[in-house]
Amino acid sequence: MSFRAAGNLERDARRRKTLECGPTLMSTNVLVTHVVFPITSLATSSSLVESSCGGLIAASLMAVPGSSRVYYGSTVAYNTSRSAPLLCGDRQLHETLMRLTGSEEDVLGSSVDADENLSDEATQYIRKKIASTRETAIAYCKHTNTDFVIVEGGATGPTFNPKDLTTGFAVLAVAGRQTDHSEPELLAQTIVYSDTADREANMRLYADSAAELCSEVLSRKPSDASTRHVSVDNTVTAENYQDCFDRSSHLRSDESVMNEMQNDANAKHVVLRGTDQVLFASKDQLLLPTYADLNEDRALLNDIQGAVLKRIFVGRLGSSQTPIFALALPEDTEVQSHEAHFANTRSHGAFLNPIHNELAMTATALVNWQKSNKYCPVTGTPLEYIHGGTCARSTNTEDRPVLHWPRQDPSIIVLVENQASTHALLARSPRHPSYLYTCIAGFVEAGETFESAVLRETNEEVGVTVDDDSIQYIYSQPWPFPRSCMIGMHARAREIGLPSINIDPNELVDAQWFDKEVIYQATVETDRLGAVMDPKVVEDQKTKGLWDGKLLVPAKGVLARTLIDKWLN
Repeated sequence: MSFRAAGNLERDARRRKTLECGPTLMSTNVLVTHVVFPITSLATSSSLVESSCGGLIAASLMAVPGSSRVYYGSTVAYNTSRSAPLLCGDRQLHETLMRLTGSEEDVLGSSVDADENLSDEATQYIRKKIASTRETAIAYCKHTNTDFVIVEGGATGPTFNPKDLTTGFAVLAVAGRQTDHSEPELLAQTIVYSDTADREANMRLYADSAAELCSEVLSRKPSDASTRHVSVDNTVTAENYQDCFDRSSHLRSDESVMNEMQNDANAKHVVLRGTDQVLFASKDQLLLPTYADLNEDRALLNDIQGAVLKRIFVGRLGSSQTPIFALALPEDTEVQSHEAHFANTRSHGAFLNPIHNELAMTATALVNWQKSNKYCPVTGTPLEYIHGGTCARSTNTEDRPVLHWPRQDPSIIVLVENQASTHALLARSPRHPSYLYTCIAGFVEAGETFESAVLRETNEEVGVTVDDDSIQYIYSQPWPFPRSCMIGMHARAREIGLPSINIDPNELVDAQWFDKEVIYQATVETDRLGAVMDPKVVEDQKTKGLWDGKLLVPAKGVLARTLIDKWLN
């Protein structure tokens, strides 16, 4: 695959920011988010070979706390003809690189090639880089015995050879092992075309692009890895979001369409046991069975007939627009398949991929809403559910029926830092395990703004006053336990130093100012352990001597963790 920098607004904005900020390492945040955290959490190792970036990727990586655990070292091989001593002394590799001519044979089997509009000379030059980065990545992975190797080769400007090249380009390659004992192979390769001849801007662009490419490789399961190119079909972006999951709210009131989708043999189901457990196929995937799957020889579940009649419409999935329904089963339902298991949505939902997480949260919210709303609060009459189960209507006959829809109660969750940004305030509530600390949170009261709720909750729960002007909105997340929507915020304490803490014992068990490095180590341990909200998982690791009992934080996918990671970055 290949992409042009000019076509990516985020990348263009980053390049402009680079030019404004001068010599700072703009790639650091990208590498923290996309490479260092994933590599550390997977307990893997990495090394680098750079050319036109001149060591910028390595410098950015080394600037990240914790990188020394996963980064073995790098080589800057700028001049191919003179680089033999720099390539692990691999004379055969150097001879291979020197023999490259940029012919079609050099890129045979590669998933990338030079643009068709380039001259023959420029095409040959880029093809040589495609072949050389591929060969170097595989060879270097063997020599350094690391799990991943990132290799970059290209041209930055301001002048170019061949001369008909007027803007920069870089070929990026990632090699690695599919398993612990397999031979290194090419996992991903791409070409980055710049729209400028500015050397520094191009170097930073290539470094950021290397981080992004490595991130795509790290985010895949080993079984999904390709030796030719990176597959990003399952990546959720603003561009393909609607292709993945469409709530189809405009169809809910169309009874004929709802009936048609309910009778669709391809319709799939988010299966719940009670109101807090969802049917999983694997750690990051829901099992989405059809009606036939559910009913076939009772191989999966018992007694689904009554539940099917009360299905709730969730939306449509994928380019085929497959109908998705929430199916609520009794709490004593047993799974009779070895390929499926029920898991608590609250503690395990964070591990689902983004689309399946949204399906699980939406289905849980709708089922909880129906379970807790049986009578109309206005007329006192029983409610009946219409619009695919997404709307409730009172059954009174004397007056006009009253309609009700699912509701969400807004709650703020805030990461509070000290003025020096060296410590963050984390707390533990009675419902959390003794090792788990998270951000301050609380409901937004009637007539209250999110900012006011941050001020009030922080003061009430821990006795710390935050600076009004420092409060910022970050992200939000549905939290249907039973019906919240979490509003993620960031704030800074008003007092200099580490303000004293005075917890409300009715709300919290403990709260502390934690050093940034301590919190970073906690994120690494959390990612390694997995479902840290489940005490059985963590205690089992402690019994085996795989956890030292120190601080843990919420898992990735939970808004509190997003706030923590953003602060660490």
